[in-house]
Amino acid sequence: MNPSEPGKRPVRTIRPAEPTDLPMLYRSELQYMRDSEGGQLDGWMQAIDRNLELWTANLPRARVADVDGVPAGIMLWMPLPEEAAVLVTLHVLPDLRRQGIGRLLLDTFITDARTGGSTSLTLGVHRGNPARALYERAGFVRTGEEDAYLYYALPAAP
Repeated sequence: MNPSEPGKRPVRTIRPAEPTDLPMLYRSELQYMRDSEGGQLDGWMQAIDRNLELWTANLPRARVADVDGVPAGIMLWMPLPEEAAVLVTLHVLPDLRRQGIGRLLLDTFITDARTGGSTSLTLGVHRGNPARALYERAGFVRTGEEDAYLYYALPAAP
């Protein structure tokens, strides 16, 4: 994706996700599963109805990053009991990675969750996912691991 004019910086915006963004969320998750967790793909496909229910129920907490008006990434989080929130997914289109879009979406999660009253922010990431570095740079600290997954939490703001 190139800006419309040479030398012009792309315009990045974050907007609330809409029902019409659900196919992008599905395709992003499916591509991630194929690329990174192929051994889990069959189980993920068998649970697609549950995933769709989760995405739909949490659509008010999903955000889309647009670059020059074109969707470039998506993030979805959900509240948990006891003033906690979990990042369910954060995905940036492959050809737009490493341009700050993931950090913009992650910062939006942090702001939205804290504004919504969550004091404990968590996420899980596959051990081989390079996004781990993004989470660590943002201040998330590892709190545990299980099988191929690492779990992180963001310490409460002072």
